Amino acid sequence: MPKGEENFISVYLIVDEKITLIETGPSSSNASLVNGIRKIGIELEDIDFIVPTHIHLDHFGGGGHIVEMCPNSVAVLHPKAVKHVSEIDEWWTGSRDFLGEVADLYGKPKPIPPDRVISADEGFVLNLGTSKLQSLHTPGHAPHHITWIYDGEAFVGDSAGLWYPELNVSFPVTPGYYRHDLALDSIDKMLALQFKYLHYTHFGPRLAEGALEQIKFEFEIWINIIENGYRNNLSTIDMLNILFKQRDGLKRTHQKHGIHQAKTHLGSVEGMLNWVTRKDAQSR
Repeated sequence: MPKGEENFISVYLIVDEKITLIETGPSSSNASLVNGIRKIGIELEDIDFIVPTHIHLDHFGGGGHIVEMCPNSVAVLHPKAVKHVSEIDEWWTGSRDFLGEVADLYGKPKPIPPDRVISADEGFVLNLGTSKLQSLHTPGHAPHHITWIYDGEAFVGDSAGLWYPELNVSFPVTPGYYRHDLALDSIDKMLALQFKYLHYTHFGPRLAEGALEQIKFEFEIWINIIENGYRNNLSTIDMLNILFKQRDGLKRTHQKHGIHQAKTHLGSVEGMLNWVTRKDAQSR
């Protein structure tokens, strides 16, 4: 609940022979997370696996703190994230450069000892007892992003955009160095698996029917608007304002969700523009 924003960050527990925590939220939410775990009758000593979709601060900034508090746990994450969670200086500096004051709101991560980290390659299977988690690398949102597959369901992190339940719509969310081809490829990989539910980190679960088709369509609309804006020398603010006019509810999400989302949509415009600019330079 950063700044009191209820439901903004959702974490999940899978209770089997092994107990798995999916996502942790930022370090600033550790007390809320621990209280929630204990409230449902699970002790921190009982947790075996701590599994982020990726290591952006709002998803796993509290990972090191929680691993430390759960003495029998190991963290399971993308190979490209392993070094960053053990040697946090570059991770923290990059986060502060990109997020500014929001990084300070989320709080600084703690390093995780390398012997408490498992690297999950594409297709890696984590056996939980009667069930399993399988990794699907989905680098559209971040190169270290994993969508975790669980019995016809998926913990999607940010690979399927940001979902707003009040609108029943997802909008793109991109990094500064964005690759549109990887974003679409990640969505197509998920589409092929025909999930029943998508478990978002922001604002909770969503029925999967039609959801991935909707966000893929949204990505394509956004990139077309950004390409047109680039050809007409529009600023990113101008492009964002066009999106506000053309995409129902988008402006309301920009205004409603406080400091930690104040620049989210503008950041996605800038990421897409970065892709368009690079692609144009390569074609010359």
